This record gives sequence, C-alpha cells and structure tokens, in this order.
Amino acid sequence: MPIEGFWRSRGYGWILQIHSEGYSLFDVTPHNCIEFERGSSDDFHAGIELTGSDNEDHIALRVRHDITHYEFDRVTGLASHALFLDAPRIHAPIENFDYFCDVFEQDYAFFNLRGVDWEQSRLLAAKHIDRNTDEKELFSHLHSLIAPLRDNHVMLDNGTEMVVSEGFGEIKSLIMEELDLPNASIGDPGCIAKIGPFINQQFLDGEGKFAGNGSVIWGMLNADVGYLNILKLYGLSDSSESRSAADLPPRRPEHARLLRHDLDTIEKIMDRVMADLGNASAIILDVRVNGGGFDALGMAIAGRFADRKRLAFTKHARDGSGVTSKQHFFIEPGGSFQYTRPVYLLTSPRTASAGDIFALSMKILPQITLVGQPTTGILSDNLKKHLPNGWVTSISNEYYCSASGELFEGPGVPVDFETPVFVAGDFRAGYQLAVQKALELASTPTSGGAVHIQDEHPA
Repeated sequence: MPIEGFWRSRGYGWILQIHSEGYSLFDVTPHNCIEFERGSSDDFHAGIELTGSDNEDHIALRVRHDITHYEFDRVTGLASHALFLDAPRIHAPIENFDYFCDVFEQDYAFFNLRGVDWEQSRLLAAKHIDRNTDEKELFSHLHSLIAPLRDNHVMLDNGTEMVVSEGFGEIKSLIMEELDLPNASIGDPGCIAKIGPFINQQFLDGEGKFAGNGSVIWGMLNADVGYLNILKLYGLSDSSESRSAADLPPRRPEHARLLRHDLDTIEKIMDRVMADLGNASAIILDVRVNGGGFDALGMAIAGRFADRKRLAFTKHARDGSGVTSKQHFFIEPGGSFQYTRPVYLLTSPRTASAGDIFALSMKILPQITLVGQPTTGILSDNLKKHLPNGWVTSISNEYYCSASGELFEGPGVPVDFETPVFVAGDFRAGYQLAVQKALELASTPTSGGAVHIQDEHPA
C-alpha cells in the first residue's frame, strides 16, 4: 500500500508528510502548522517503521525499536499558513503566546491532576502581552504560566536558556550540592562521572564493576546479597554519540539508532550482571537517582527478572476531548537466565520518566518489593512542541496506567516500605537507609513482594 501523502496523528498534534524524497513532520494547532523535522527517504526508513494499516486512509507507525505506536489518518494537505523549516522565524509576541497556550490547551492531559485552571491562567497572562513585549519578557511570562504545573516533563527552551516546571527542585539542589555535580541532569556524562564513584564507595567498598559508560554499577554487598545500580536508561553503548549524550536525540533517525545500540548493549551488560549476581540470595536494585531515558531499555532489564509474560502497563494519549486507542505492554523473560529470587527495588522522587516506567514494570513481578519513596510521577513521554519564533516547549499528554488500571502520574509509583532517601545535612547516612531496610527484609524474605506500606520515617 502506498503511504505517500499527508497524515494527521490521533492525538499528539502532528501532521506527517511522506513523499518520494523523504518526510516532514509538522506541529499543528487550530491556527498554526509548523515544520520541525525533515529527512530523506533513507532517514525515514532508518527512523520510522510501519506497524499497521486498516485501510488506505489509516496507518500506524512507531520510531524504529521503540514501544509506542502512533496512529495517523490521511488528510488532503497542509494549512495554507504552514511555516517551513527554511522560512524565517516569526517573532510576533502575541502570535507566539497564543500558539504556546493553544498547544497546552489542545494536548496537555493533566490540568485537573496538577490543580491548574489553564483558561484562567491564560486570560491573566494575556493582559501582560502586547506587540511591544520583548522576548525576555515573553519568556518570563510563559515560564510563569507553566511553573504551577510542577511537572518536570514541561519545559521551555529559547536556545540559550531552559526552564522547567520544577516539581522537586529542593532534591535536585541537595544532590548537586552533596555530590558536587555540575548541573541537575543525572544523565549528563559529567554527573555520571561523579555519581558512579560515590555509589561504588558508598555500597561496594570501591570493588564494584562498571558498564554502560559508568551508568551501570554492580557487585556484592555481602556474601549473600547483590547490588545493582542503574543511573540512566540511555547512552550506554560504546559510541561517541552514546558517551556524549545528555538527552534523547530529537530526530527520529538518531533516536532509533541510539536505541538500537543501547538495546544491544544492555543485553550484554545484563549477561555480565546475571553471571556475577545470579547466585545471590537476593538483589538490591537501586534506581533512586535514575534520570530516565528509553522505556524499552527498562523493559528489557525487567525481563531479566520475569518468571513469565505479564501485562506491565497500558498507555494512551489525550486526543481532544477523548483519548487514543489503549496500547498494552508486557514484560516477558529475557536472556538465558532470569533471576526470580527476592529483589528489592529502591526508588525515590528522583526516579524519573523512564525510571518511573521501570518501577511500574518491575512492580508487577511477584518477587519484587519496592523500598524508599514513590517515584517522581512523570510517566508520560515529554511531547516536544516548536513555537513560531524557534523556541521549544514540551508537554505531558499520555496516560500510563498499571496493569490494574491505576494512574501514577503526579503521585508516582508507590513503595511497599517507605524510608527516607535524601536527608539534608547528612546525605550519605540518609542514602544508606533504604539499603539497610532492604538488607533487613532480605534477611527474612517473604514469598512475593510486600503489599503494605511501613513508614520508616523517624519520629
């Protein structure tokens, strides 16, 4: 079936143009159509794969090797006012303000959950925007609009400065100060270079093994209990782009290539981990400062602990006043060996994004017990949107739900045993508490994961 032509996504606010020479992607709202990605035919086939079609007017696609399928319906063409990549940017403040607000109004999924009346916020902010508003003022007003969401997948980037709708800034500042990190991004290679040695000394007496460009650390805590720490879920392979990656690539071809290399790499890493820790009576798996990355990588790791195929989660996206079709995702045994003895998964409010999804995926396995604090609660992918002036924002538009239908966006994936994780004034001692609790639980293991909350906060 020929797929050349124009396609409108269900949810996500995209139009995809496919032609003989390649493809283009456009962000669309009722009043704007902005091209943000363009590639050759080779780029298209390297980055995107066709996964289904009901008829000549409907297709489903996904970024190659990734998990999410996107449905598209054929449309006749683009709006007459489309802004193409090679056209000058439009800097009119009112137009950029309206586009920014329209994007959130059209696709953001969690205004009620986050306690924000977007319509009222927009009306109040609009009073400060006119044709004389300069870009510095506009940036400040847009930041003020998103700040109350406290959703770390919501950001605004003007090319020289990026601001986030910060939900756990105090924890970020504490980690940066205590570990002398260059910034708050756990995925930054400079941060990994400092966090990894801290983890190694703190828990493994400097005897731990490293892989994945320093992002995976493991060893034995004692004669019986193994320890595995995963700091991020991307940039693990031995390539220059992986070693330097501070975020996921924005373009589909590069995204697909990095993911393919990472999936190959994590299988090799987990073979080594299982060879070293497979005979342990229990494993403590620590993702308390996991900065996220690819959901598919976390699912591959979870498969090394799976006894059989299980539904892990579902996801669907906001689509106007409705939602897209629900997609189901499963964890199933991976590799030549699966560890099915007790596993204590340590999480915290700094277990973010794909780290949230990893916790959600592990939670369904019967031998998993979660210890520490709930995850960040930013499970939706961050959907990038491109303003007429060239700025980029991102929003949360997807509902990830547990196998039983629970939505953990906002509150985060809950734990079975709660302990402090980040303690101001005594960071190292606080960081030991969840490990100590897991070791205590490992000394008296039960069958299956815990099903209740035990508050370990000191009085």
